Amino acid sequence: MPLEKKHPTEKIAHLDVDAFFASIEQRDDPQLRGRPVAVGTGVVASCSYEAKRQGVKTGMRLSDARQLCRGLLVLPGDHRRYELAGRQILDICREYSPTVEMAALDDLYLGLDVGDPEKNPLDLLRQHIHQEVGLRVSAGLGCNKLAASAATHHAKELRRQRGGKFSHWIAGARIFPAEDDTSPVVQVLPGQEQLYLAPWPVSILPGIGPEGTGRFLRLNVRQTREAARLPLEVFCGMFGKRGPALRDFSRGIDLRPVRPQRPVLSVSRCTSLDPPVARRDFLSALLAHLLERAISWMRFHHLAARGITVRLRYADYRGEKSSQKFSPPAHQELVLRQAAQQRFHQLYTRRLPLRFLGVELAPLTPRPTDNNLFPDPENQRLERLEECKDSIRQRFGFMSLVSGKALLVKQELPHDCDNLRLRAPCLTR
Repeated sequence: MPLEKKHPTEKIAHLDVDAFFASIEQRDDPQLRGRPVAVGTGVVASCSYEAKRQGVKTGMRLSDARQLCRGLLVLPGDHRRYELAGRQILDICREYSPTVEMAALDDLYLGLDVGDPEKNPLDLLRQHIHQEVGLRVSAGLGCNKLAASAATHHAKELRRQRGGKFSHWIAGARIFPAEDDTSPVVQVLPGQEQLYLAPWPVSILPGIGPEGTGRFLRLNVRQTREAARLPLEVFCGMFGKRGPALRDFSRGIDLRPVRPQRPVLSVSRCTSLDPPVARRDFLSALLAHLLERAISWMRFHHLAARGITVRLRYADYRGEKSSQKFSPPAHQELVLRQAAQQRFHQLYTRRLPLRFLGVELAPLTPRPTDNNLFPDPENQRLERLEECKDSIRQRFGFMSLVSGKALLVKQELPHDCDNLRLRAPCLTR
């Protein structure tokens, strides 16, 4: 007699820290609790639930946010504290699951054994995070990453709207009630992924973005159920090689595993400037410091860059970027510094101050080994110099050694032994 098939107890949990930057500011300053708070310069990088309930959104211009929310408190932020909190949450999650993928500082996936389906399996984990880190975490459960992340978004909306227009119940889901001001845990039931995703807007699909959403809107497709009816040829025509995967997503199929050791494809360092700065010498020195931080991280992980991109945003919010490719991949500081400065001077052409500056090294690849029978003595000397710099910085802090180019920003900006106190950029790597 064949055994009856049962759904496996292994599920994927998705965790998202509620109002990450703003929550840390409220945690560290009791006077901010219960008040509308936004973190950012120029645009909102993060905002508290008190601000969200008045219409403030991440990515919104601060001028528009202040009009919507007259009592909005705007803070520049401190990215070092945010990164520390993100690492603390990651360490706690690893105590509950051997498979944890950190998609961003406030965005994690876990392989989790649900056990009793009538109990909320994430209660202990969320309580642990709140007690040790002092932050509230929204969570969703599903049989794949797409369902789990959609469930988390559902949970966050339930907390934000508190009985507003967003539906408290969607077919195919189980809602575990919340306590106090915590968001509930939403679980997408096994086998109900397509039914659950059907009423969601197409923007919920991974990797769609505003441009992809616009392509669907041109076909008058707004909901995931409508996208699921489209032929494969239409998906391939709109998205090329990504078409088959996106069609599967629209039908609730997501085969992406939780990858604890997610390969790093890029490293970026950026900062906002408030008030905007027009001094070219200062901006050039700041770019040198940001690049040096990115190179140091890349060298520590034994990687090299196939390309470099410099990004800036003017005071009128117009953004520009310029890229350069390397063949073979580059890891030498001199080569990358020259490329970055060249990109910057070709890019910064308008007579307006800048409110944002950043540099990205991507795609990253394992650092090539030098198999030459007769190595270049100059390259060997530079390698030894970089190794000495790394060892000194690991012992005494990154700012114990500063390049001549970056001395100007060290003299003018506050800093400690580890870094300059720069503005909080955004929730990206």
